[in-house]
Amino acid sequence: MTSKNRESIRSLMKILLAIIIIGGLSNRTFAQETANQAKGQFYGDVFLNANHNFDATYSSFRLNRLHFAYKYQYNQHLYFNGMVESARENYEPTGDYNNITNLFEFCFGFHYEKFEGKAGLIGTQLNQQQEALWKHRYIDKVFADKYGFAPTNDYGVVIKYKPTEVISFDMAITNGEGHKNAQVDSVFRYAVGATLNTTAGLVVRAYADFLNQGDATQTNFIGILGYQSEAFTAGVEYNQQLNSAMQSGIDLGGFSAYASYNINERYQLFGRYDVISYNYSEGELPDSDGSLAIIGGQYQISDQITTSLNYRMQELIGDTSKAYLYLNLALEF
Repeated sequence: MTSKNRESIRSLMKILLAIIIIGGLSNRTFAQETANQAKGQFYGDVFLNANHNFDATYSSFRLNRLHFAYKYQYNQHLYFNGMVESARENYEPTGDYNNITNLFEFCFGFHYEKFEGKAGLIGTQLNQQQEALWKHRYIDKVFADKYGFAPTNDYGVVIKYKPTEVISFDMAITNGEGHKNAQVDSVFRYAVGATLNTTAGLVVRAYADFLNQGDATQTNFIGILGYQSEAFTAGVEYNQQLNSAMQSGIDLGGFSAYASYNINERYQLFGRYDVISYNYSEGELPDSDGSLAIIGGQYQISDQITTSLNYRMQELIGDTSKAYLYLNLALEF
């Protein structure tokens, strides 16, 4: 073997050794990056308020809701989320205010290209878009949640498909009676929805679900039209429930309108007005109507602490009018 050949072999050996070393380091780095993708975090929120009922001359301080949650991200596609809730949101001047603590969410979720979904104890799609427009969940629930159109958390499966940046579709199959009630009757709630969210700030959503139980099929229809910009947000929604409380011929419906205006980065003005109506189509009982008005101001203490002073007047079904002054506080962590 000539010296030239030996030198060529040595050069090839050096190159091969360099490739092996670089490959080993690359594999080690990739393994570390993959391992680092799996990570978990705790998070949650607390809603508190001090309020005064002018009609009953009654004041109180309340812890309305506590969420304590843990999310574990296995990789960029798969995660687990668990959440415990302690809540009792009741505006009556008297009554039992002991918070009810229960498992609120316990599910596996995934994201893959244009699809995402959850399975287990999940948050339903009943009210999420409305809350994004209302922006003041710590002050009060949105219409469908407040008046009990359907559970906001239940056992089941939800799938979302987003073919473009502006439109998405969702469908869900859940037990239908909520996470606080056992389901043993093989009856499920089926839900579908479509959302348009344009770059110009326009938001349009249509949602429907139905639950066939006994002699009646309960059906919910919700239509939402909203607008969002950096300084101004507004939304109006129409809600209709046929065969309310699984009673044939009894319908529940109404609309909710709300808006908020950011004076600057910390101060905001907002308002909301609900109208709700029961319609006993069989003529057994007269129609009953109710309304809720909220107006107030919000101060953003920090990114995770928000407070609001607001006045509300509610005239709910079969009840006298009640006026309240609220000081609300929301803490996120």
